[in-house]
Amino acid sequence: MVRKNYFVLAMLAMAVISLTGRAYSEEKKHEHEHKSPHGGALLEVGAEVAHLELVHDEKAGKVTLYVLDGEAKNAVPIKDAPKLNIKSKDGNKQIETKSVDAKDGMASKFEATDDALKADPLQGRIVVSIKDKKYNVDIKEDRDHDHK
Repeated sequence: MVRKNYFVLAMLAMAVISLTGRAYSEEKKHEHEHKSPHGGALLEVGAEVAHLELVHDEKAGKVTLYVLDGEAKNAVPIKDAPKLNIKSKDGNKQIETKSVDAKDGMASKFEATDDALKADPLQGRIVVSIKDKKYNVDIKEDRDHDHK
């Protein structure tokens, strides 16, 4: 009888741990989802150092980049304009972005217009320096991201 009680208690404990772990992982998953503030694709920079939001207007051949914090909520002004290294059927092309909201030599919004940006989807990388460190960020045009 005592063994049976230990067995039942052990099974109950395992069930509670399993359910608690599942609830915790669902909560963490929800915490780690980021929504793009401007409707663009969110690109993670480093290990949550920052995010780039890529808004692509393929008809106009225009890209707008927003530099955001690790939670993709607040603007992060940077000194150097990001560069787009675009791969296309016509070859590779580097496109410089221009700051839109510069203040004291820092900006968090950048734009570029070029015929190479009429591709859909874009392929290539964005070179960006944040806090004196250079990152090469792969272009992926999904609208939001999580860390599943």
